[in-house]
Formats: sequence, structure tokens, C-alpha cells
Amino acid sequence: MPNKHRICTFLAVLLGWSAQLGAQAMPAVSEPTGSEPEKQVHWATAAFFGTGWYTVSDNRSMFIFRIPPRQTLRQSGWTEAGERQLGIEIQYPVALGLHQLDDLPDFIAFDNYGTITFTPGVEVEIPVNERWYLRPFGHIGFGYERQSEEWAGIWYGGLKSRYLLGSSAERRWSFLSSLYYAGYKPEYKNRGRYGGLMSGFEFDHRMRKLQINDEPLYLNWHLTYNYLFDDLQFHINDNTVETINDTWELGVALGRGDQKLKIWFMSFEHIGLSFKASSNGAYKAVSLNFRSPFTD
Repeated sequence: MPNKHRICTFLAVLLGWSAQLGAQAMPAVSEPTGSEPEKQVHWATAAFFGTGWYTVSDNRSMFIFRIPPRQTLRQSGWTEAGERQLGIEIQYPVALGLHQLDDLPDFIAFDNYGTITFTPGVEVEIPVNERWYLRPFGHIGFGYERQSEEWAGIWYGGLKSRYLLGSSAERRWSFLSSLYYAGYKPEYKNRGRYGGLMSGFEFDHRMRKLQINDEPLYLNWHLTYNYLFDDLQFHINDNTVETINDTWELGVALGRGDQKLKIWFMSFEHIGLSFKASSNGAYKAVSLNFRSPFTD
């Protein structure tokens, strides 16, 4: 089987597995009778998440399909003269939110999507030295919810960091961290703002026996912890409130090291899955993993 076909088959299986896993572990549940829509997970938060399944205490299951076109104006690095060169990237992410899933094969139909957000932004990559890179970012945009015909302004920004701890021909490992703040307007009782601090580790390990075009593939994985400055309170029903103040994330993927994986007109750093959960087990998610947390 040609290598390109192998990659396409792997991606198709990955998409199918992700959807099947989400459908089994996180069944879609209708809103509790008598609850106010504003008290549920606000649809504007779809702009902050990647493609995948998200749920809170089995109260509601959402599928987010995120399309992240990006344009690299300049790569970061160092010139031959030893001068620092900033990297500049323009992003145009569009997120579609599916809140009811009756028939899995039809989930791409636009009529099934209840929300759409568009949050363009700029990310600048700054090489502090050969090991340490910073990435400040800022996004601002809007979203629309079809059923209520509600519009919202959406914004998020912050600073990401990656520090290379070690590197060899076989493996590379880095320390990741980020500080971010996000929100939307109009908000419900000051629940429209989110801030947090993330830290963790990322590893790339060369797979000697797994190759594409006679070049070895790399196993990429990351483990991160995300602490929320303000507790997120989700109203499950009139008498129950679920509080989330942190999340853990484990991501596993296959890539080509410093080279991109290309499928048709698309390119990815790697292809895999990320598994997310809060410490109290109330929040769970399965999402597709196409980029490092540093560049995502």
C-alpha cells in the first residue's frame, strides 16, 4: 500500500475511533427540564476547544469540529549572523458546535450544528535562545447560535512557552507552559471569563521500525496540567452545580519529527488523540491531536 494511502487510512480509522469512543463514553443528553439555557455550558466556549467530544457530568455532550486555517508569514529562528528572527503566524479558526447527535453518519450535515464561531488572531514566536521559545497570541471574533439567534463577541489571548530540556538522535523532550485569559460578551452573571495556567512535558521518540518513504516516524506524546484561576460552575439542574477547577491532558500521536505530515493540501505536525479530564472526574473529553500544545 502506498505511504500516502497508509496515512489516509490511519486518519480515517482515527476519526472513526474518536467518534465511536465519544459516542460510547459520552452519550448526548438533552437539557434538564426547567433549566435555563444560559446556565448550561455556553456555546461560545466552542472557540477555545479543538475538534472532539466534550462532556460535563453526563449533563450535556458536545461535538466540536474546528477548522484552523493558518498562514505563516515568517519562520522564527536565528540568522547566519546570529540575529534573532521573530516568527509571525496569522490564524483563521472556525469552530462548529454540534449539540444533538441522532445519527452518527450524518454528523457533518450543517443542519446538525447549533453554533458557529470565527476568531481570527495573530501568534508571534520569539526565540529567547536556542533552547527557549515564547509565543504570545491574541484572538478576537464573534459567534452565532442558531436556535436562539444569539450573537456573541469572543476573545482570548496569552503567552505560551517551550523550553528544550534535552535532545538526541533518538528523542527530544521539552517543558511546556502557558498563561491565558479568554471570554465572551454578553456574559451570564460574570460567567463569561476564563483564565488559567498550564504546565507539562512533551516528548518525541524515534520509531526505528515504523517508517514513511524510508524515513522513521516519531511517537509524540505530552502530559499537561491546567489550573483554572476561577472555578467553572456548570448548572446540571436546579439543585445541582458541578465545579471544575483543573484539567489533565494526555496526548499521543505519530509524526515525522521536524517535518510535516502532508495529506492532499493539508499538513500536520502529527496525527493522534488527546484525552482530557478534570481531577474530580466531572469533565471528560476526547479530541484530535494535530499540533503541539505550544503551536496549537
